[in-house]
Amino acid sequence: MVTQLTLLLVNILLINITFILAFLLRYGMAFPESNFSPYKNTFIFLSLIYIITFLFFGVFKKRFKSYWDVFQGIFAGMLLGTLFGIAFIYIFRVKWANFPSSIFAISFPIGVFLIFAFNRMFLRKTGKIKKKIVIIGAENELETTDKNSLVEKKYVEKIEHLVHQKDIDEIVISEHVYKDEQLNLLVCLLLKLKVNVVFSPVIYTKLLSENMVEENSVQFLATFVGRKSDCEEFLLKAFDVTCSTLILIFLSPLIALVCTAIKLTTKGAVFYKQDRIGKDGYVFTLYKFKTMIEDAERDTGPVLATANDPRVTKIGRILRTTRIDEIPQLFNVICGQMSLVGPRPERPYFVKQYKHLRELRLAVKPGITGLAQIRSYYDLRPQHKIKYDYLYIQRRSFMLNLYILAKTIPIVLLQKGW
Repeated sequence: MVTQLTLLLVNILLINITFILAFLLRYGMAFPESNFSPYKNTFIFLSLIYIITFLFFGVFKKRFKSYWDVFQGIFAGMLLGTLFGIAFIYIFRVKWANFPSSIFAISFPIGVFLIFAFNRMFLRKTGKIKKKIVIIGAENELETTDKNSLVEKKYVEKIEHLVHQKDIDEIVISEHVYKDEQLNLLVCLLLKLKVNVVFSPVIYTKLLSENMVEENSVQFLATFVGRKSDCEEFLLKAFDVTCSTLILIFLSPLIALVCTAIKLTTKGAVFYKQDRIGKDGYVFTLYKFKTMIEDAERDTGPVLATANDPRVTKIGRILRTTRIDEIPQLFNVICGQMSLVGPRPERPYFVKQYKHLRELRLAVKPGITGLAQIRSYYDLRPQHKIKYDYLYIQRRSFMLNLYILAKTIPIVLLQKGW
């Protein structure tokens, strides 16, 4: 309680220091009294607004699981507080009309930086930043999960022991779940505790394979292989959504032209929809421009595409050669089903047929491009693609994604790769 009260009081002080710094940046040392006077009359109300939003987003809670957890609360609290502060000044504009709106815009980034810097240091010193993980199984299997000093690990022998665990952030399973009763108990506990759960790679691949082949209902599969920090995962996702949106806007004239060309030259729909397997075995609908004749697999059933596939239409061959047919997958990226970079999503039929397609390559989101696409050929067999997919998952990072995207551009222009 003392820690939280101290944090609250210092944050009130920092909020007002933020506004004063904003005035300094806006006007210099000589504050115009007509503009500064509204702040002097409202700083108590403004401080209260920000503290309420901070409380709402958990800035003063007892424990944080990471620095990113601290930053998210402060960022959201400052953003909402700024919006409410502007609304407050606008409502009482008759009295405080001279309060400059630009001060709020300037104070926002300053406030986020100052308050996060202090809270991060203070919470670290007082031991309030600690991610609590409970591991079921052998300790030596989990050495690669997290070596951060801000992580507190506790080992238990059986799933039943989770009943007595409280205030935990994540459960790691490193032993086999042999019986359905154990799995059902684990599901019930996860719903009750509302925590993340991850499996060691061996258990993940075993359960995922059984889930897809036997159509079980394991919906909480995840593995620590390929996982990054919360901050980097957010950066990767934000980059995916932002880039996909901008590309779609930039290419909108081309998209309209392609839609018209397909409609005039082929029968049926413009877009081709197909079920694909995503992260952790999740089935989603992938979108592409239609490049094949209607009912292309009516006589053959599911078959892998080849470089000179006779089912491909004339306009489809151009779209495939230039990779324009892949553009609609940007909608899958925006919806969170895919990433710009990752293993290519395979069809359920082939995932069930090839065991290596339903293993660790499903630990991350599938992508539009990947290592296999920038280093190999279009008709590379699944058993050959897998080595590139595993290499990407092991080294997955924001910078690697940028590298793969940069390498993809000349490959597309030179009409090579996948």
